[in-house]
Amino acid sequence: MKSALLVIPFLAGCGLMPTDTALATTEGSSRIYSITSLYDGETGSKDRASAAMDVDAINLCRSGYTLLSEESRPIMNGIGEVTSSRLIWEIKCDPKPEAASQ
Repeated sequence: MKSALLVIPFLAGCGLMPTDTALATTEGSSRIYSITSLYDGETGSKDRASAAMDVDAINLCRSGYTLLSEESRPIMNGIGEVTSSRLIWEIKCDPKPEAASQ
């Protein structure tokens, strides 16, 4: 498992910071992960962050995934202005095709 933990930051790219462990395991051994990315207030920045997270979720699961929840949390500076936001996805990895056929 340690070697997999070292690979995740390289898969991340563009500010994505996936967790180093699964949050939970569902019936059928599917894993649930929380992944995050930062975005600013520019037009389309949330869409770009979502697109990058989609690629990273597929790479993390090595198959498809199901988006369980999406949350945006503002990041504020010392005087209370929002400087950027953190996009947080909770995903569940779909069963691998060979595991689903058994």
